[in-house]
Amino acid sequence: MAEEAMDELFEIKLMVGGTYYPLTIRRKDERLYREAARRINDKLNRYREHFPQLSEEKYYVMAAVHIAMVNVMLEDFNDTAPYKEKIQQMDKELDSYLNMLSPDQE
Repeated sequence: MAEEAMDELFEIKLMVGGTYYPLTIRRKDERLYREAARRINDKLNRYREHFPQLSEEKYYVMAAVHIAMVNVMLEDFNDTAPYKEKIQQMDKELDSYLNMLSPDQE
């Protein structure tokens, strides 16, 4: 029953860049959405502070590029394919070596 409540959809109003956006989300994801909005607002404010001459649109683009770049970095960091390939290669080499050993050498 508690899990059903966490999957329940409800509406929140998220403020991003001074504008409220109504979103329908799962209750269990609310914290993530609120944290995402906070990070976007922080990034927008930093760009506004460091580059006061730019347009609002450019602040949003710069924040989007930054967030996308962090996302790509995290995907690359979590990509285990190269490790899996290396482990498979080492496993084959070990199997090959063990198969070469005769029973009296083990």
